[in-house]
Amino acid sequence: MNSPFVVYPAKVVGGVQNPIYYPDPNVKPHYGVPLALFSAPGDLLRLEIIPWDNQAVNDSGWLIINKGAPLFMKTIQTGEDGRTFFHDVPKAFFNDGINTLVVRVTNQVQPGGTDSTELLTLVHIPRPGGEVPGSGNNPNLTLSVSHLSVGPTEAANGVDVTLRYAYMREGDDINLDLDGRPYPHKVTAAQALLGQVVIKLFAKDFWQDNKQFAIRFRATDSLGNTSGPLAIWSATTNIDVQVKQPALDLLPPKVLEAKEANGTLLNFEKDFYQNTHATVEVQYTGSNAGQKVRVYCIGRAETYGSETQTVSSAGQKLTFSIPRRVIIDAIANKIQFSYTVILPNTVPEIPSKDLDVNITRQKHLCGVPTINAARENLRLYAPNPLEAQYTARISLTIDGQTRLDSQEIPYVQGSYMDFRVPQGWVSSNPGKTGYFNYSIRRTGSTDPIIFSPYLKVFL
Repeated sequence: MNSPFVVYPAKVVGGVQNPIYYPDPNVKPHYGVPLALFSAPGDLLRLEIIPWDNQAVNDSGWLIINKGAPLFMKTIQTGEDGRTFFHDVPKAFFNDGINTLVVRVTNQVQPGGTDSTELLTLVHIPRPGGEVPGSGNNPNLTLSVSHLSVGPTEAANGVDVTLRYAYMREGDDINLDLDGRPYPHKVTAAQALLGQVVIKLFAKDFWQDNKQFAIRFRATDSLGNTSGPLAIWSATTNIDVQVKQPALDLLPPKVLEAKEANGTLLNFEKDFYQNTHATVEVQYTGSNAGQKVRVYCIGRAETYGSETQTVSSAGQKLTFSIPRRVIIDAIANKIQFSYTVILPNTVPEIPSKDLDVNITRQKHLCGVPTINAARENLRLYAPNPLEAQYTARISLTIDGQTRLDSQEIPYVQGSYMDFRVPQGWVSSNPGKTGYFNYSIRRTGSTDPIIFSPYLKVFL
């Protein structure tokens, strides 16, 4: 109303000046009203009323809240003119959110009243989670965790923690307590609309291994109202966290058939002759679920890489089968065995320490065969001369398939012997990698068969 004098807005005693109104930052509240300002008894908020211009005895002050009916505050008595006075307002008059307060003054000059400008006050009623009587855990704050057991794999992929409570507001500050360390989070508009917050935790957040890793949370709104007021925290959820891996110590692998010289000598005819494969064991310090392991064998002419295995539990012993051809090809030579480890969600292969294994020789050393361009004739190079009559047989090995063996025929001694490749061996395996070798057997004896090295051929 128009007036020759000015009426000033009220002040909120102890109020938070110029708080942020998160739902609409363009709205600029003058005061925020923490719930602690509503004092008992009566849940009353104290306002300071500033003397208006030309204040005089019998002037009356009124308060209009949210454009409602004027509420009488006070008539100025003798000796009170020009002085500040206080007025207490019950909490029941306030709404959750923005409230308007207007001071109206009536007197003989302006019997209809003169109004102050609006005072915008921000109130959050009720507090986050609502009012909970007593202390202890707050039943209105609930927490769930996607994994109750967290190892390196879970920590690398992320563990979801879902937080829910009533009266969630944009701008609320959540303190997620991770076994004694705070994890702050500010609630977004979308989260407030859903009434839940999902926080994804990773390895860095699980800062210590603990079978009773304690997780709980509390909420505080933008005016400083905490959940509770005495039951501040949610109930605690304990999970088993084991993510701090010991430093990797990639010990050399073991070859089970290498039984001599402290595991560095494989006696071919004594400990391997009948075997279809060699067995490599891998066990190392720092192994844990999700790590990928692959064995490598560097032999006479080729490096063999095994299939990849994934560790399923910490300390697991892995067993790899190495094809027979890898061992035969290194007769009278050395194989360097090793393995690599790839940690979860990484690319680099971390190499282990090496194990050098010598393969014992046989009675005779046969040379590597050769093959003609048409892939129809294999040339054999047995020692010349041999001390007796021998038979010869050729073989074609394709990994993952049954080995192909020819008929045995007498070995014709000389600097070499040509052996026709059986029809169909090459034509039935186009595009594959084949390994040719041959063997000789002393005629009429029980001596072990003697094997040549392999010739790798693209068929």
